[in-house]
Amino acid sequence: MRVLGLAAVVAMGVCGQASAEEAGATAPADTGVQEVVVFGRGEAKIGVAHAASEGTIAGADMLVRPLLKTAELLEAVPGLIAAQHSGSGKANQYFLRGFNLDHGSDFTTYIDDVQMNFRTHGHGQGYLDLNGLIPETITREDFRKGPYRADGGDFALAGAAYMTTVDSYDRNWAAAEGGSYGYARLAAGGTLRDVAGGQLTLVGEGRIYDGPWQEGEHLRHYAAFAKYTRDTALGALELSGHGYRGTWRPTEQIPERIVGSAVCEDVFCSPDPTATGETTRFVANAKLTGQGWKGNVYGQVYDWNMYSNPTYANADGTSAQIHQFDRRWIVGFKAEKTWEISPTISFRAGTENRYDDIGKVGVQHTDDRVFVESFGLYRVKEASASVFGELTWQPIEALRVIGGLRGDYYNADVAAKDAEAAALGTGKAHDSVVSPKIDVAYKVNDNIELYADWGRGFHSNDVRGNFTTTPVPILVKGTGKELGARFQAGHLTLTTTYWWLNVGSELRFVGDSNAVEPTGASKRRGYEIVGFWRPLPWLAIDGNYTGSHARYDNGDHIPNAFENSASLGVSAVSDTWEGSVRLRHLGPSPLVEDNSVRDKGSTVVNLRAARKFANIEVYGDLLNIFNSRDKDIAYFYEAYIPAFDAAPTEGRMSRVVEPRTVRVGATYRF
Repeated sequence: MRVLGLAAVVAMGVCGQASAEEAGATAPADTGVQEVVVFGRGEAKIGVAHAASEGTIAGADMLVRPLLKTAELLEAVPGLIAAQHSGSGKANQYFLRGFNLDHGSDFTTYIDDVQMNFRTHGHGQGYLDLNGLIPETITREDFRKGPYRADGGDFALAGAAYMTTVDSYDRNWAAAEGGSYGYARLAAGGTLRDVAGGQLTLVGEGRIYDGPWQEGEHLRHYAAFAKYTRDTALGALELSGHGYRGTWRPTEQIPERIVGSAVCEDVFCSPDPTATGETTRFVANAKLTGQGWKGNVYGQVYDWNMYSNPTYANADGTSAQIHQFDRRWIVGFKAEKTWEISPTISFRAGTENRYDDIGKVGVQHTDDRVFVESFGLYRVKEASASVFGELTWQPIEALRVIGGLRGDYYNADVAAKDAEAAALGTGKAHDSVVSPKIDVAYKVNDNIELYADWGRGFHSNDVRGNFTTTPVPILVKGTGKELGARFQAGHLTLTTTYWWLNVGSELRFVGDSNAVEPTGASKRRGYEIVGFWRPLPWLAIDGNYTGSHARYDNGDHIPNAFENSASLGVSAVSDTWEGSVRLRHLGPSPLVEDNSVRDKGSTVVNLRAARKFANIEVYGDLLNIFNSRDKDIAYFYEAYIPAFDAAPTEGRMSRVVEPRTVRVGATYRF
């Protein structure tokens, strides 16, 4: 899917990469003009990072990465895995630090300072859908883990990524791709100069895909991006917009017991071929950046619905299909400013505010997409406001102490749109949380820095759950801490981290069942080893290994809390050739609380190669080289296939990793 080679980006002069400091990782303030970072992982972080677990991906790190799914851009974050259990049009499942983050409940992503997660979503809290991203528009990704930054708020307990989009291309481009299982893609982009004193960048993409499934996904994907930039008397102005429309047929996890039977020939079968989904999303953002300050205001319009059938049939044999939907608009405002009080003290303060007007959210029981009954239809208004401050004190040259404090206030108004919702409970409520943080960094020498971090954070729950017979708090606190070290010398970077993260309650409203499922408080701990080495100017090697231990407070295992993960990548870039081979491993995990049923995890190897000419680049991806049949996702719960089962039966449910896939394409620059 990646169509712009590194040499092309250097030639095109991609600019406007946000500084890591403004994005939430590390670096000086944004000046509006930066040089291309050839391998972003090689950026110097000693003396500026707050934690060993912070980092940056840019340049070739992004461009030579083979991608099956757009959300795999997040897999550049060490230890993060993006899986899928319901088709290419739906948000991915994310795994990080022993969390099955569902669709983003404790991991947040911002694009140009616009948060992409949805709260009180029709499918799942924190729903993080990045399918509308066009990969060629992302030039930089800054990441952090844990709740140690004062500007990190909702859904950032486990981690956060801050993506920056391209300002301009020096050369226009067009790309065409094709591949296995009905895959095809057309994309094009370019920049118009001297438009009202600035420049306008436009990118468009269309994509189709069926996949290996018995009932093809029938994905129809259309995305567009526009960004206008210019200097003003107040600062650098950015006006940007994203648009996305996608339709697909969900290809869900299936009962493993039926594979090879008359009702399911192989692991690609589709027991309910009538499921469908569609997403429409538009995002507009206005951002102004000056010396030591920045602010942005944004709006979103969103319309999503999906028919799915995770349990297939009810006990009486009727279809258990459900129809979930979410229609809303969002407005938000975010700003911050830094003051240099003295040579050793600086202070940063900011605010983050958001209002979601959800006109229609709920779940219905359907049969072959025909309405049967409602499980609750709601109208929700949810607002939040926050302020934060962060003081950095450097008493000696080698020592930095950063103290932060954040306050968040949430207000919710939940109204019923049908009798079923009224019976479940509605009303008005509010909640607030104060989150202190502290980071200490000690620079041993020019090559080694040590870190100690502690912070309190939170995630919000679906506010509908606050009004049921077993109320769920709107805001749930979590506390994290970590110790780490960073070594940087020449072209070698190595970081090690040991972390702890306790969540006060993992209660959450579950959109699949329209009910509250209490899961209790939890404790997690683990370690990470991350390395990057550039032994030659054209060669880079990166890898990471993570281990984690997760338990509920009562000692039970946490289902889908994976125990380790690893990745290894080798990238080579020259004037005429580039290539990358990557291994991704998601380790074993329990599927039930007593650990009696487990999943062994998955291992996949992908390859990308490209040959570059004067104006044309020809490239290809070989995905899942060894044709792994591991599971992309696995669960253990009750489902019912009447043609196979005598009654509803508990068992393993899984969706297999997509088989070996070939994709080829060409990009023309003019």
